[in-house]
Amino acid sequence: MHDESLDRILESLCQIQISLESLRVSVTSMNDVLGDHETRLRKIEVWKHNLTPVLAVLTFVLGAIFSVAVGKVIS
Repeated sequence: MHDESLDRILESLCQIQISLESLRVSVTSMNDVLGDHETRLRKIEVWKHNLTPVLAVLTFVLGAIFSVAVGKVIS
């Protein structure tokens, strides 16, 4: 009777150990994914920052061309 109780406790402890190891692996994996996600976000922010002046110049040039075209059509 006493041995059965100890066996059940030992089995429960083994199951807890397996669950904890699974949790550790999951948390490690999530940490890696989060690090990758943060790196990608930083790269996108840098790319966006570098692209903003180009888009501003392109918008200005297209606006100027459109204004000249409208001016020629009207006159």
